[in-house]
Amino acid sequence: MRLKTLSVSLVTVKILLEKIEVAPLDEHIVTSYIQEIEPARTCSALKACFDDTDYWLFDGYHRLEAMRRLGFNTCSLQIFKGSRRDAFRRYIKDKLRCGEMKIFKHCLQILTEDKEWSNLDATKLATLFDRKQMFFHSVQQFKSDGWRYVGVSTNKHGTFNLSMRYARKDISIVSVGKRTLLQP
Repeated sequence: MRLKTLSVSLVTVKILLEKIEVAPLDEHIVTSYIQEIEPARTCSALKACFDDTDYWLFDGYHRLEAMRRLGFNTCSLQIFKGSRRDAFRRYIKDKLRCGEMKIFKHCLQILTEDKEWSNLDATKLATLFDRKQMFFHSVQQFKSDGWRYVGVSTNKHGTFNLSMRYARKDISIVSVGKRTLLQP
């Protein structure tokens, strides 16, 4: 539930753990936001969960970094009620729909390694992350098969489809058109 949009100090915004919980920042994206934000001295609101103590950012990491580099003291923040864990779930939910292969793969790894989420059935995961049950059945199957080779493709809506591919063990990444075979 979104509460409101506020202007808050950048130092009060807490971030999730980079490289562990969130994908590393892409320097090209940060630079792009710097070029976009600098002339106008403003940008769209970031999104965070507020747990009555801290603001936990789940959307806007690249914009936050761009604003820090530009010397901003405050930012516009859409606030949602929730804990640090809720912010983490919202981050994963949003990124499972993005078109960036590296971030998508990072989210899959988190889903299969997280102590709480890896033990939930596909129905509960589908509800938590607003995806079809079949997607999570596939993720769980790949995990139980040891993540051999996973085919990832995008559908007409821009979301990812997963499929199992068996290939030679000496090949770790193979790209064919829009399909990429991965061995995590």
